Amino acid sequence: MPIVPELDPPEELFKISPEKCIGLKISPEKLIEIRSERLKSLGLKAEANYASLARIENELAYSERIMEKIGCRVIDVSNKAVEETANIISSYFKK
Repeated sequence: MPIVPELDPPEELFKISPEKCIGLKISPEKLIEIRSERLKSLGLKAEANYASLARIENELAYSERIMEKIGCRVIDVSNKAVEETANIISSYFKK
């Protein structure tokens, strides 16, 4: 579930066991790179607020606060492939 400052997460997210949640975090630099490429592929300017450092730092700080409130495990996906992240999550739930 995406966590963005403009939308409050559903209350149910805070009621389930933290062991059933995995938070994903990414470095601001990597997220800027991803978003800039996404904007270019859509034919939009890379300078959009969506890819600005200030916007991204705000989003990441907000999501960090939410994940701390939930108390869930957090995985840094900055330099991980989707398959690697899936394997880490799968291993966690197999324990």
